[in-house]
Amino acid sequence: MPERAPPAAAADPAQPLPGAPREIERLLALGAVAGGLAHDFNNVLLAIQGFTGLAKVVLQAGGGNERVLSYLDEIGIAGERAQLLVQQLSALLREEPPRLAAAACQAVADEVVLACAATFGDGVTFSVDIDDGLPALAIDRSHLRRLWFNLVRNACEAMPHAGTVRLSARRSGLVAGEVCAACRATFAGDFVRLAVSDEGRGIAAAIRDRVCEPFFSSSHRSGPGLGLTAVHALVHLSGGHLQIVDRPGGGTEMVVLLPLAGDEVADAGARG
Repeated sequence: MPERAPPAAAADPAQPLPGAPREIERLLALGAVAGGLAHDFNNVLLAIQGFTGLAKVVLQAGGGNERVLSYLDEIGIAGERAQLLVQQLSALLREEPPRLAAAACQAVADEVVLACAATFGDGVTFSVDIDDGLPALAIDRSHLRRLWFNLVRNACEAMPHAGTVRLSARRSGLVAGEVCAACRATFAGDFVRLAVSDEGRGIAAAIRDRVCEPFFSSSHRSGPGLGLTAVHALVHLSGGHLQIVDRPGGGTEMVVLLPLAGDEVADAGARG
């Protein structure tokens, strides 16, 4: 009678599966390192923010120098921005499904418009149209802000002259047989449709398949060409998809279809 093989040891979820591609092992290792770095960096930022506040108190108590106080204010603002970046990184590493309340969509859109207006204010106007009663989304707030900010900046850079950038959000209803412009997969489902449109040159068919590639850019004003790459990553991290639509009067509409939060999907199924 042949010997029975010993029972297999339970898999350690913190370890990569045997035989997994080396790239996956590398990504798992990077994720573990990034989590530790985010935690440690946040502690450094807390110290910077804390001692900056104390320095302001001491200076103000002694009738401090206004110029030095203004410098401390700038340090505090930079620290807040850095903490926001850490929050975005930490959100990428969380295992629980993200959930964003519907009311936050309007607030995030307003934040993005305010930030972009400071940079692209000359000749660019902004319009925001967020439907009432949107369901909760399966995305982190900081990720939605980054996603929308990159799309709005891309729209502003696509317009060499004056024009309007429009942000909108509405329930898409059930869609089926659609093709993602980024991953090329066919998808179906119930989504919230976020869109940013511009009145620029449009995207030529010859380069449309490349706009989400890292470091690819058709604009002389843009940076390293990672804006739409980040959009692609954040959209798919949330289980959504991306579409590119030509506007009849010229320009482009970038459409993001984001899935509903898990409880919203369950409620929709129960009603159906």
